[in-house]
Amino acid sequence: MCYSKAQKMNNSDVMSDILLRLSLKDLVGCKCVCKWWNTLISDPIFKLNYSLRNPQYNISGFFLQKFLYLELHSKLLFFPCEGRVDAAPKPSLSFIEDDKGVRIQHSCNGLLICSSFRCGEEDRKYYICKPTTKQYFPLPNLECRTVFGISIAYDPNRAPHYKIVSICDSYLSKNHRQIKIYSPVTGSWKPSGKPFTVPDEDMLFNRGVFWNGSLHWIGMGNLALRFDPETELMLTMPMPPTQRKPGYFGESGGHLLLVEAYGPLTAGFDIMEMKADYSGWFVKYHLNLDQVARRCQAVERANRLSILHIVYNHVEDVDESFIVIHVPGEFVSFKLRDYSFMDLQTNNHVDSGLGLWYSWEGVYPYTNTFFYL
Repeated sequence: MCYSKAQKMNNSDVMSDILLRLSLKDLVGCKCVCKWWNTLISDPIFKLNYSLRNPQYNISGFFLQKFLYLELHSKLLFFPCEGRVDAAPKPSLSFIEDDKGVRIQHSCNGLLICSSFRCGEEDRKYYICKPTTKQYFPLPNLECRTVFGISIAYDPNRAPHYKIVSICDSYLSKNHRQIKIYSPVTGSWKPSGKPFTVPDEDMLFNRGVFWNGSLHWIGMGNLALRFDPETELMLTMPMPPTQRKPGYFGESGGHLLLVEAYGPLTAGFDIMEMKADYSGWFVKYHLNLDQVARRCQAVERANRLSILHIVYNHVEDVDESFIVIHVPGEFVSFKLRDYSFMDLQTNNHVDSGLGLWYSWEGVYPYTNTFFYL
């Protein structure tokens, strides 16, 4: 039977209305039924309508990862920042079948890069996964001796597909690095450009931050890099002209944020933001922790603290941004505007008696975007 164009459009509208009423689990299965249903479900307008109709799936927060001696899997906690607590993904990667154990390597807009845990690089496997639906997909072997960092580049508002960027060693010298890119369209890795040199300083390639369509890395010195996976160009970006070590580096709400540690963070610190044109950093917030300590005994008696996560949030022109810090034995969250404290909701059991110390390098932001592998 032949259908007119108008009839096909009407059928699509009816089918979309039916699909909108399905649970998330059933919707995943429907993508495999036929090409037509897969096209309907993959449409950006359908994704938006499904998200609006099903707010129970909306959640954003961060995973907190720590490694315990002789434990096969990394220890995970999940802290919701926005959305419904019951929509939070379970803090476990046990759904990924790997006899070496599994750990998180990177996160970006609802997707995680995970890898084998307790093994050498030659035996390590990498996975792209979505913890809320427990979907995962093994990636092809990278065919290199050392992986210095692996990151996801994915913006659902710009492109329908993610890309994975890996910083690998090079045959040229120990100071050369080779970028390799994985695309789900081709299903394979490809080298990007020629090997590039890095100075003899520690570049945090394992802590890439995706912002403004590019991946960004900072180092322990004055070098910072950004890479656009679409144009495949690697460029430098400015850093504040002082000797320091990073106390935090991340993205929130479309803003790239940096905290530099010149001494103990307990004395206070500046939160800096990168200008949109990459011309430099400016101070967004100055935190006086004396005011925080007067309201919180845990902060007052702390001899050290670490920044875990910063959430940039404006509601009807009111600054509701907040920060999450770790002091010995306790997690503390307060607003940057007036230092008022906030409850940290979580569906995890947080055992403060283990003596674990967390920092921003073990934090992986997570937003449950409507995406399927």
